[in-house]
Amino acid sequence: MSDNLPIDDEALIRLRHGEPADREKLADLLAADPSLRERLAEWDRQDAALATLYNPLADEPVPARHQDLLAAAARAPGWRFRWPERIAAAMAFLAIGTVAGWFAALHQMPGPAEADLATEAMRAYATYSVEVLHPVEVPASAASHLESWLSKRVGRPITPPDLSGNGFRLLGGRVLPDSQGTAALMLYENDLGQRLALYVAPAPAGVETAFRFAQSGAAQGFWWVDNRLGCALVGDLPHDALRKLSLSAYDQIDQT
Repeated sequence: MSDNLPIDDEALIRLRHGEPADREKLADLLAADPSLRERLAEWDRQDAALATLYNPLADEPVPARHQDLLAAAARAPGWRFRWPERIAAAMAFLAIGTVAGWFAALHQMPGPAEADLATEAMRAYATYSVEVLHPVEVPASAASHLESWLSKRVGRPITPPDLSGNGFRLLGGRVLPDSQGTAALMLYENDLGQRLALYVAPAPAGVETAFRFAQSGAAQGFWWVDNRLGCALVGDLPHDALRKLSLSAYDQIDQT
């Protein structure tokens, strides 16, 4: 590979996960090439998003009946199965793959109400985060009225989380139609003019969802469903910063 040619993804992966000498070479390349550093940073953001989606799968146990089949297969000398044993082992692997796929679909693919939540939150952010004159209906200066109004319309106690510790102050809020009824939208802004949208809406009974990551263009967000309330925090921020803000919002909403 010539030093004058851009490094391709395959070579970059080999250096990143190779021997110490490979990683030293990669460090030299990164020091000399800002675009290469940005490529790796983007990979890190993608890894974090995938970890958010799939880490819960590590906690799902393999069903006992499949473990028994695999254990029986492993005890066969040299793994030289007779035809019935081969069929049983094949069925075990197929069943495990099916169950793993089912759990992956359970964790990865949202139901209709959850998909609506993520989609509506992204749409609301895109619509109101760029609004100059009327981003909210009720300003944060009327905090008491804002809280009682949002709570009444959503049908649940809604207290706008305080995100000032992370540099974002509340601008105010508004109500929006949602597939499950009425949603509350709260907008936040920092000193740089960056905005966040917190979307809160009722959720059907029996729906519980841990933190999920969603992205649409430059906007990305974390969303969850807990105690019959769906929430999503959306903004054009780095992944880790947005996750920290989302955890803060989650903790405060969970206490209301």
